[in-house]
Amino acid sequence: MRQYSYRVSSIEHLNELLQSKEITSSCNFQSQLIQIYSAKNDCEWYRSIGDAIREVLPSAVIVGATSVGEIIEGEMCTDSTIVLFTFFESSSINMFAYECTPGTEETIGNILICNIESVNAEIKGVLLLSTPISHDSGKVFNSITDHDFKYPIFGGGAGDYANERKTLVYDGNKCYNQGVVTVVFSGNDLSIEIFTSLGWHPLSKEMTITEVGNVCVKTIDNKPAFDVYEKYLGIKADENFYQNSLEFPFIINRNSHLIARTPFFVNEIDKSIQLVADVKVGEKFRIGYGDPVAILVESAQLQSKMKDFNPDAIFLFTCICRRFLMQQEVNLETLPFNKIATTAGFYTFGEFFSNGTFNSLLNSSIVAVGFREGAKKNKPVHNESIQNGDIIHNNSDSDLYTNKHSRILSRLLYFITVLTTELDDQNHLLTTLNEQKNEFLGIAAHDLRNPIGIILGISKLLEKQTGEEHKKYTEIISGTSSTMLQLINDLLDISKIESGKLELNKNEIDYIAFVERNIKMNDFFAKNKNIGITSELEIQDQILSFDDGKIDQVLNNLIGNAIKYSNPDTTITVKVFRENNQIITQIIDNGQGIPEQEISDIFRPFKRSSVRPTNGESSHGLGLAIVKKIIEGHNGQVGVSSVVGKGSIFYFTLPILNNEINNN
Repeated sequence: MRQYSYRVSSIEHLNELLQSKEITSSCNFQSQLIQIYSAKNDCEWYRSIGDAIREVLPSAVIVGATSVGEIIEGEMCTDSTIVLFTFFESSSINMFAYECTPGTEETIGNILICNIESVNAEIKGVLLLSTPISHDSGKVFNSITDHDFKYPIFGGGAGDYANERKTLVYDGNKCYNQGVVTVVFSGNDLSIEIFTSLGWHPLSKEMTITEVGNVCVKTIDNKPAFDVYEKYLGIKADENFYQNSLEFPFIINRNSHLIARTPFFVNEIDKSIQLVADVKVGEKFRIGYGDPVAILVESAQLQSKMKDFNPDAIFLFTCICRRFLMQQEVNLETLPFNKIATTAGFYTFGEFFSNGTFNSLLNSSIVAVGFREGAKKNKPVHNESIQNGDIIHNNSDSDLYTNKHSRILSRLLYFITVLTTELDDQNHLLTTLNEQKNEFLGIAAHDLRNPIGIILGISKLLEKQTGEEHKKYTEIISGTSSTMLQLINDLLDISKIESGKLELNKNEIDYIAFVERNIKMNDFFAKNKNIGITSELEIQDQILSFDDGKIDQVLNNLIGNAIKYSNPDTTITVKVFRENNQIITQIIDNGQGIPEQEISDIFRPFKRSSVRPTNGESSHGLGLAIVKKIIEGHNGQVGVSSVVGKGSIFYFTLPILNNEINNN
């Protein structure tokens, strides 16, 4: 088995290389695989290369892909084209390629399974190249690996230097902007081993993926996914999003393996984030960052394993994130492999890895593939520094101050990791204390509710049987008992909600008719203060899925507050309208307004405004906190705008059913 790699600048240059002794002396090998990895996404360029190669090697299998960095003899080069020649003495190669458009991924995966099984030989491995930006490559890969093949599957996703969604793969005859190319390796004497490493570590607090789309994350902790990158990293939703965020992937622990998911694009409308690999609703993740020292240590471990395998040739498929992070030191990771065997490959938009125990379309990772025909050979390895798994350093080690940014960065990451761990411990303690508080409140409120209810019932009875002289005392008892009972009920509600026991019994209901009924009920209480309630319902017959009891509680609280804090002879307006894929309900009053500095805390438990009710009504600061939790439980949002002396607008949103969206 032989392998040669060349950096090609023109077809004339390639023709010269094809006449070299290395190539001409290998023409009689049983199989020839030629891989083309190039910064160019010009189909004619690939066809010209393929045509030139077939003139000399007519039976060669030729494949290729666009890249975001090329690797030749272990070293990175950029804005170039490399051609990798691998000659097999006794092994066979079969190639299959298909156009793969969105929605056909699983079908293409199943077709490839049939193709692979049709190879009448002892299969040892499969190379997979795809265009992950233009379709869900993970579905193709998962369809194949779910078949439980007993040999490694490896490869990479085509890249794009400009990140303009212009990637392609090549099958020796045709270029595919949406496609998949596979190469099946077989032979009794062929051995293939694959290895991978990540080197990225979680940094942020743990978050939860709450909604996904087609290879995208829509919401995180029930908020738009992009908010995470804007809040913690100050990244904007613009054309530079990818370059600014690719070093900060999601780090997910899936089946005891840390995997990364790199953000590629942001949808500026719904703030969803497009990926090139799958994520699942409910998965926990942290934003991560690469540790250069850890990357080099893990690379040295891969090199040691590869050296033990003793390959004749090595393919590398490594993520653009690693090149971006390591910058000028990126060769410290890849160059040592070339000391073991001739090494070439490319920087990818995703790496395929399946070794029978771990199957995944990876991001931010490196996949190293070793090939060998026959038994291990006693060939020298000119790389003393990997004998003991040490990290390769360049000649600048004699200068104590050159290329040390990776060490500084690693120290900073260590510092941040320790701080994050300490914060996690404190958060865990606070969570435990909060749970104990909620449990205590729940028990106390539950034990108090029955006695207070009895007192209230007896006081109501005494009101009817007591003379005018003592009636005012029974009225005080009734009023105070009623206020205490409401407070106890709210305490029970907030303790249940905060302990994660908010139970929603959703039904599909005409929301407009529901709001009209609630307004009529609250209008009775408003008239006691000579306050009018009007409605502005801009839509009709809007079916929503919600818990009518809980949303009734929300409306009662918000309209009740508007009554409570408004002066007599004023008007409250309830407005309902549609905006995008949600229904917005506003409660607008002409009351006292809320001071600006108090608005940020207004939905927190036990936080009360300095503004007092206009008729001495009670307020304990739990109602709005309950409203917020109920609306968030419905995947909605709640908020307020207010001007002192002019009034307030409280609002909440409820999502429209998918079938209602489609009907409109």
